[in-house]
Amino acid sequence: MAMSLVSDFNDKAVVKVNSSSETETNYKPISTSNSKSNSTNNDSHTYSKWSGPMAVLIAFITLGVVYGVWFAYSVFLVALVDDMGWSRSLTAGAISVMSVVHGLSGPMNGRLVEKYGAQRVIACGGLLFTVGMLLSSQVETWWQLYLTFGVVSGVGIAQAGWVPFIVTIERCYPNQLGTALGFAMAGIGFGILAFVPAINALIEAYGWREAFMVLAVFGPLWVIPSALFLLKVPSSAPIEEGAVVNTDSDKPLYSHWVLKTALRSPRFWWASASFFTGACVAQILLMHQFAFMVDQGIAKSQSSFISGVIGISSIIGQLFWGNLSDRIGREKAYTLAAVCNLIAIAALVYLSSMLALWVAVSFAIFAGVGYGGNTPIFPATARDLFTSPHFPSIFGTLAISGSLGAAIGAWLGGWLYDVTGGYYAMFVVSTVLALVSPLLLWLAAPRRPNPAP
Repeated sequence: MAMSLVSDFNDKAVVKVNSSSETETNYKPISTSNSKSNSTNNDSHTYSKWSGPMAVLIAFITLGVVYGVWFAYSVFLVALVDDMGWSRSLTAGAISVMSVVHGLSGPMNGRLVEKYGAQRVIACGGLLFTVGMLLSSQVETWWQLYLTFGVVSGVGIAQAGWVPFIVTIERCYPNQLGTALGFAMAGIGFGILAFVPAINALIEAYGWREAFMVLAVFGPLWVIPSALFLLKVPSSAPIEEGAVVNTDSDKPLYSHWVLKTALRSPRFWWASASFFTGACVAQILLMHQFAFMVDQGIAKSQSSFISGVIGISSIIGQLFWGNLSDRIGREKAYTLAAVCNLIAIAALVYLSSMLALWVAVSFAIFAGVGYGGNTPIFPATARDLFTSPHFPSIFGTLAISGSLGAAIGAWLGGWLYDVTGGYYAMFVVSTVLALVSPLLLWLAAPRRPNPAP
């Protein structure tokens, strides 16, 4: 199915002609001296019909590696609390710092992608990821962990993660974006499936320091070489639907969304709020579920198996929701995904009163499927609203909200546990967030045209 996604986006763009008739027409970009992108189209011979599927495959593996480590921190959290004697909220703070750094670096990474290209940004991220993992293996205090894992690794994961790969996939498949992102982002679920049990086994056999060292090798072995030698990115960005032709030869040919105008759009902020609340509830459920299972009396080996089920389920969810959102709309698909999150929360409530493995597995299935809606639908929504050659900067800024939501969710879950001594408050907050997030996406309304001013 991935191979069928190959398409030439230059033949698919639609613009509105600024003439007296105000008619819409199919448009193939015309070479003019005023079009900046024409000067960068000289690498078209390097982009073949296989470059799109290859980009999806590289994204699948690389995102699986870097975000697999992110979500495997739930295992490191338990080990660090036991070994270092830190509180759960203090230890969870490291992943919150990573989430904040990941989000705040989004605008910078967007600009870097525009200036230097996705390949170089991803390779740089692979280098920082390796350095961060090696330094994390040597920490002795909590603030050192915040700096090495939270900041250094956070920047590395951001540069090898969402922004450059979403820009890459958006340029390869502008008309099947939800489906293509579903395939690419399924790598995150694969990372959860593979890394959580593997890292748990490494920690139990050798210790958490050695586990960090093992993770460091993925940078030079895969992330850096795959970005520099395998990944090919189209040099042109698609033109947004409704872009206005400017007949003044002294001005740019089109009126595009830019970051400044996007920030003035109310729909930017509705989408931002939806991303924030959706990421927050996802991190509460995913980051603290391992500790919750252990606290309920489930063995660590079984808890890591449940994390693996979340990984499998999220792969299914990412593939399903991405494709479904292309067919029925982002809002409807995301609302259905939110229902899965609510069922997952209900399963945790039931598990707290009756210990049963089938209930834990049910939670894992619905939590994974529900989380699977975030990764393809959020960036596809951003692209629906703000299609533009400046999309990297716009999405990099919009992604801050998701990372801040993830940061607060990871910390908030631990804080609520420390304050209340239980999980009831965590369940209540998660329920409210799961209800509010899809409502906010309906207000953002990616189903409706959003022409640049």
